[in-house]
Amino acid sequence: MEVAKLAGVSTTTVSRCLNAPEKVGKKTLARVRRVIEDINFSPNMLAQNFRRGKTNIVLVVVHEIGSWLFAEILEGIRSVLDTRYSIVLTESRPGVAEGNSFIDMLVAKQVEGVILLCSTLPFSKKLIEINKSKPLPIVIGLEPISDDLSQFPSVHIDNYQAAFDATDYLIRTGHSAILFVSGPRNSYVTSDRELGFLEAMRLAGLPVDEASIIHSDLTSNGGVNAAMEILSRPQMPTAVFCANDDMALGVLSYAARRGFKVPEDLSIMGFDDTRYAAIANPPLSTVLQPAREIGVSAALRLLRAIDTPEGNAVRDEILPHRLVIRSSTRPIG
Repeated sequence: MEVAKLAGVSTTTVSRCLNAPEKVGKKTLARVRRVIEDINFSPNMLAQNFRRGKTNIVLVVVHEIGSWLFAEILEGIRSVLDTRYSIVLTESRPGVAEGNSFIDMLVAKQVEGVILLCSTLPFSKKLIEINKSKPLPIVIGLEPISDDLSQFPSVHIDNYQAAFDATDYLIRTGHSAILFVSGPRNSYVTSDRELGFLEAMRLAGLPVDEASIIHSDLTSNGGVNAAMEILSRPQMPTAVFCANDDMALGVLSYAARRGFKVPEDLSIMGFDDTRYAAIANPPLSTVLQPAREIGVSAALRLLRAIDTPEGNAVRDEILPHRLVIRSSTRPIG
């Protein structure tokens, strides 16, 4: 080793200078540090950490890295973990990564813990089996936990209540013909929002049928596709409530291209309050998810799971939501 040779000491002594300087004599420590400074030596921290059985890496699994919502959650995660851990991102979309790879990394101690910003993935069975014999430091954030992953801690809003509140607002402002644009049928989070929409309509005595809900991709293109169907119907709704802002912005964009005025001809409400919602034309009414706070809480829960796994009681942490009313909705009647 170059530092040991130049300083005239053993590699063991250099290792002690780097990792336990209090165990090295002052003169020897000064000589080794001087050599390190002279040759601009930087130890391979990852290799050192592997030898210690730690990598100081946390893996965050997201649906789509480019999403503004995930970006805001990551800001919260970084504010808690950055001084202690490096954060590595991976996507869960089909064809992007092998679903079980992060479990293998966790078991092999290539990462210290995992934050899942998605809960409906094909790795559930393997995850549960391993966790029975060896508790895994995993926290689920943003989406509610699906039934098979209920043994892991989670941080999210009450999606059912949030969708109920948004639908109830539209009803109280005079809308009765309201259509809900949901995500894919197997989406756990949007199914809760569907139920909230349906219950608000039921309690108001408003009719709903299969045509009251359109399933689409949770993207702006998914919103455009939904809008093409909505605006071709002989009986148009007066309000459209979308399961996320991306879809709502797609509906808004297509409606404008077709010559419909928002909100005069159609009120549109989104969900999430992402960064584009406030600068849309017109600005989008939506449900605010406290994205950064979700990231902060998920990171704090993960630290507890890593440091004291035996004391990491499983429970949902429900953060508050609120309606943000802007110009894309209006009262009628």
